[in-house]
Amino acid sequence: MPWRGTRYTQKFAKSCSQPAFFTSNISAANQGEDCLYLNAWIPQGGCRHKHSMVWIGGGFITGDVVSSDPKVIAAFTNTIVFTISYRIGPLGFLYFDHNDAPGNMGLLDQSLAIKWIYDNVKRFGGSKHKITLFGNSAGGASVNYHMLSEFTRPYFQKAIIQSGAADTKSSFHSPSVALFTANAFATQLGCNKASVEEKIECLRSLPASEVSAIQISPIPTPPLFIRAHLPTIDKIGFISKSPAELMKQPLPKHISVMLGVVKDEVSFFMAFYVNLLKIPIDISDGVITRDEYFRFLPLLFVASNATYANIGGNYLRPFLPDEPQSYLDVTIDIGSDIIFKCPVIRVAQALSTVNPDNTVYMFSFEYPALFPPLPQWFGVQHTAENEFIFGTPLIDSINYSDTDRYVSMRMMNYWTSFAKTGNPNFCKDTCNDWNPYDSRDRKYLIIDNDCPQDGQGLRETQCAFLKNALGPGIINNK
Repeated sequence: MPWRGTRYTQKFAKSCSQPAFFTSNISAANQGEDCLYLNAWIPQGGCRHKHSMVWIGGGFITGDVVSSDPKVIAAFTNTIVFTISYRIGPLGFLYFDHNDAPGNMGLLDQSLAIKWIYDNVKRFGGSKHKITLFGNSAGGASVNYHMLSEFTRPYFQKAIIQSGAADTKSSFHSPSVALFTANAFATQLGCNKASVEEKIECLRSLPASEVSAIQISPIPTPPLFIRAHLPTIDKIGFISKSPAELMKQPLPKHISVMLGVVKDEVSFFMAFYVNLLKIPIDISDGVITRDEYFRFLPLLFVASNATYANIGGNYLRPFLPDEPQSYLDVTIDIGSDIIFKCPVIRVAQALSTVNPDNTVYMFSFEYPALFPPLPQWFGVQHTAENEFIFGTPLIDSINYSDTDRYVSMRMMNYWTSFAKTGNPNFCKDTCNDWNPYDSRDRKYLIIDNDCPQDGQGLRETQCAFLKNALGPGIINNK
């Protein structure tokens, strides 16, 4: 029902119900099921029919829009920026192969919000022909899904994928795995009923906070270790086939794509795994032994002991006959390659091979900011680029340096130039041009200071080795 009169929207709505997963989580008082809202930042003045960017944050288990504030990038680049909320965890992705629990509800929330923006962006001074999706982690995987789904594909023209891919074990479950997960979930909550309808009714009778609480699986499995409800193939048709199959098919429309990763994707997760699983290894100083290095590998992927030895040994080989300066750094490299980098690279390869007319740009964000003050071994951790994309250093003169501000202005210019033209290069830039990615040259941009450098073949050798050692199932989730 449309409302009448003027509605004042000066504060965020509640975040969707979620577990206390990370220390930065939203308090229980600021969570709820009435959470499906979007937010808009509209720069004053400038041209009509502005370009719009739609931010999809992570993740499928926990996350909110409050942590990403686009006011700086909107004002600095004269771009309309929307952020959207969506249901997460079991409330967003529970799958019983039933009309009342069809799976992918969270992605459908996103899709509806994107269509609403498409239909109404003119009222905000934008154009429905100038819409770019961008997202990080599960948000990046979501952008990938919207590219593959005919439900959403008509409602945007460009896509930016940051550290996420639809075709991974942390972004997709086959229907059989999704159904097994749902049944185990219901059993653990005391809803092991005879029929699916009874199970759903029982779950509905429980408080959202109880349904959304973390469930550690009796047999913890990497890379998530908890009982996660993820996107799957659904009867509605939002995801009609596995992402691996869909990526093999040419897209029916031109979508320019920018995508990339950060240098040390899994560093934060290593500390989280140790705490979650109560592993008796002290990594507070960033130092682990060779034996501990090999004990860490099962936290990253499932394989035989022989395969762990093969992969662990191969990643150490460049350092021989000496030991690596840090075994933990090598562990982070392996996890980052398997969980994030190789899947994102595979998306770039598929797009540039199956859709050679589509423009693709790739980046690796490697700039080591000094704020927030994290242990040095964290390096450039997962989502580290977000604060620079959203312009945080420009409004914080205490914690950020001049170089931080230059990097942030560059990132905002790259992201919004791509949104406006399909090309991240911008006028009056004195640094090297950012060259497009193609399946042969595999050029990408290394953003490691205020004047980035060219790269070629990002993790090409490592991803080829991992695919051979682990099979396509680990890297491509087949």
